[in-house]
Amino acid sequence: MRILFVGESWLGSCARSVKEALTRRPEVDLDEVNEDLFFPKHQANWVRGINRLLRGAYKRELERQVLGRISTFEPDFVITYKGFPLDARMLARLRAMGTCLVNIYPDCSPHAHGEQHRKAVGQYDLVISTKPFHPAIWREAYGYSNPCLFVPQGYDPALHLVAAPQKAPRFDVTMVATWRPEYGELMKRLGELLEEKVTVGIGGAGWSAHRADYPAHWEFPGALQGRSYVNWLRQGRICVAPVTRDVLIDGIHQPGDEDTTRTYELAAAHCFFIHRRTGYVHTLYDEAREVPMYDTPDELCAKIERYRDDARERDRMATNAHRRAVPAYSLDGRAARIVEILREFTQANANRQ
Repeated sequence: MRILFVGESWLGSCARSVKEALTRRPEVDLDEVNEDLFFPKHQANWVRGINRLLRGAYKRELERQVLGRISTFEPDFVITYKGFPLDARMLARLRAMGTCLVNIYPDCSPHAHGEQHRKAVGQYDLVISTKPFHPAIWREAYGYSNPCLFVPQGYDPALHLVAAPQKAPRFDVTMVATWRPEYGELMKRLGELLEEKVTVGIGGAGWSAHRADYPAHWEFPGALQGRSYVNWLRQGRICVAPVTRDVLIDGIHQPGDEDTTRTYELAAAHCFFIHRRTGYVHTLYDEAREVPMYDTPDELCAKIERYRDDARERDRMATNAHRRAVPAYSLDGRAARIVEILREFTQANANRQ
């Protein structure tokens, strides 16, 4: 099974982790085009401005690379992870070359990234979504006619897997998540409810712009990736795992997340964590024995206070969650399921012909 994989390649990106899990499958022969090599990301505003001016040229370079790789590698499948740089016009060209187009889709809504991306997602022969609710509403909510199947996110055994709990935590509470209004309000309320002596470290992009909303002794290291992401989380006695439930697109509410990559990565990294309560997460972990859950900031605060000074219980639950997740929730298992889906999809198409 020859696969051309198009996605980001930085350490800790979901695209890279899935790609590497696929390469560990013996039946897969995989080549790659790393889209982030064509779309550089910088912090300085003037460099970002130059990149915006050159975006069209970057996009054409990526397209030429993909087209050239298909001509030489002749893949059975072109798999994109989200596929944001590829528009419907480009996908039509790829399909004309006789390859099957598959999108592994990791976001809440394919409507959240502009009209070009919205149209492109509907052009794939198959979408494999990481969202448990997508297949049931794929046609009704999003207006697509292509098939959509569900394969969950997971942890990367090469990055997130840690054998033992943290023994010398630096913070009472840690979290790593990109700032968004829902998370910002959660942590703002938490700052009001928690005692001043509770130490908190929040990693992720966007928080520095809202620094004044939080207690002065909280720490915000900025965006964290790769090993830094894992190491920061493990510095907390308690990790918070929020979930985006409020999704509003063009004035219309759409379903929010049931889980995130953190749902699996924290357990693999042997962290004790408190997760936003959802129906799907209840199928993954036992709330009393493995992963406590919360609905409101007040409930989260009460559980932080409950577990902060109980190292024995934290270690017990972290160990139980780790045993539950490893290896069952690894990306190697997800990759095996993806390969199975691709094989079944190929066979079904052959039977129809």
